[in-house]
Amino acid sequence: MEEIDEIRKKKMEELKQRFSGEKKRVLIEVLASSGCSYCPAAAEMAYRVASQYDNVDVAIVNIATPEGNSKARKLGVMSVPTIVINGKVAFVGTPAADMIMHDAIIKAM
Repeated sequence: MEEIDEIRKKKMEELKQRFSGEKKRVLIEVLASSGCSYCPAAAEMAYRVASQYDNVDVAIVNIATPEGNSKARKLGVMSVPTIVINGKVAFVGTPAADMIMHDAIIKAM
C-alpha cells in the first residue's frame, strides 16, 4: 500500500511540474441536493483535490434552487452528485479515487 501511495505522490509531482506554467482557471461544480447521501463525499473530494492547485475553484450547486435546477437541465443532469468541470459533465457520481479527478483537472487546463 505504501508503494502505491509513493507512486501517486511521484505522479502528482510530475504533473504539477509539467503544468506549473499553465494558469488557466478551472471551475469544479458539484451538482447536489440536500437529500443526497453521496453528495457530501463528492463535495469533500472536490475541495480536497482543488486545494492542491492555485487555479482551481469549487462551487456546490444545489439543484433545488431555480439557478441550480436550470443548470442541471441545461447539462442534462439526471442524478446527483454530478461533477462538472469547466461547464462540461465530467463525472456522474463520485470518482473512485482522487487521481481520477486530478487527471480530469489536468485535461481541463
